[in-house]
Amino acid sequence: MATYRKSKKQTRNFKTFLEELKNGKMGSVVMMYGEEEYLIRWAVNNVKKAFVKPGMEVVDYQVLDEGSAGAEDIVKSCETFSLMSEKRVVWVPDFLPLSQSKPVKGYSESDLEILNRYCADPNPSTVLVLSAENINARSGLVKTIKKKGSYYEFGPLNERELASFANKRFRAAGFQIGRREMDFLIHETGYFNRESEYRLHNFENDLFKIVAHAEGGYITEEDIAVTVAGDRDKFIFDLIDGISGNNKTKAFEILHNRLTADSSEALAIVGSIVSQVELMLEVKEFSESPDGTMTIPEMKKYTKINEYRLKKAYGYAKRYSQRKLREMLSRIYETNVSIVSGLLDPRTALELFIASI
Repeated sequence: MATYRKSKKQTRNFKTFLEELKNGKMGSVVMMYGEEEYLIRWAVNNVKKAFVKPGMEVVDYQVLDEGSAGAEDIVKSCETFSLMSEKRVVWVPDFLPLSQSKPVKGYSESDLEILNRYCADPNPSTVLVLSAENINARSGLVKTIKKKGSYYEFGPLNERELASFANKRFRAAGFQIGRREMDFLIHETGYFNRESEYRLHNFENDLFKIVAHAEGGYITEEDIAVTVAGDRDKFIFDLIDGISGNNKTKAFEILHNRLTADSSEALAIVGSIVSQVELMLEVKEFSESPDGTMTIPEMKKYTKINEYRLKKAYGYAKRYSQRKLREMLSRIYETNVSIVSGLLDPRTALELFIASI
């Protein structure tokens, strides 16, 4: 089953960035880092809007490619004065020297010393932004920026911040969403799953899809289930149908098509199969209990699982016996162990799972 990551407390996050930018406390050299590239781009855009005059972006705003721009190129660009704007803004994204304590390809010791000297005494008419997903606290460049400039971490949002992010965009589109529906949305996206690569840009795209599907000014659980989880659930149920219907050719084709599109998704597929089959078995047991059949509303009250998910799982669970579901669950558990232990690579383990059912 999915494991969840805890949001690490970020003392210098996007809120600190906004406050310091607004109050003129941001330095002339800025380091931005973290998993949320969406927030880094948002922050750089805010820096640009704060200092670069509209229409002057071509001359007073420059994005340098870390792979081709050397230390001297960066410094030269920063020492060029703005023409019409309050300040010139230079951004170097994916800047590898921030994440290494030693020189990296393209940046020798002397190159890093050039950057260190500049960051210690920068041109006050330019804002240099260096960004990376990770930073190395032992890097001399990182130490210099922390001492002489400004730095901000843009990691995953916490649940309250993520809900606020969604609410703002729903309101802008003329829609409202209730607390229960918001909880369901956050759960379905998998944003807080520990191994998830799902980020804010994915979340925003899903919000656009929900708005496009919704009607009447209110976001429903069905809107969320159809647009956010619909494709994933359909894929898993189609795969299970192929396996259980003794149509292995169909199951292999479904799996291979999915992995061809994203070869890294195999482990996520295992987790989704585990989650769906567990839910199907649970619903099946409740519906065939010796003490009497339990209704969907009763199941919801007992399990605290969203009613829409229970109804969907029930519709598929009716096709299989409890014995068959337990057999599938046992096999997928074994598949997960094989992958986690390193005994088999994820693709091979899934293929053997399909063949064994």
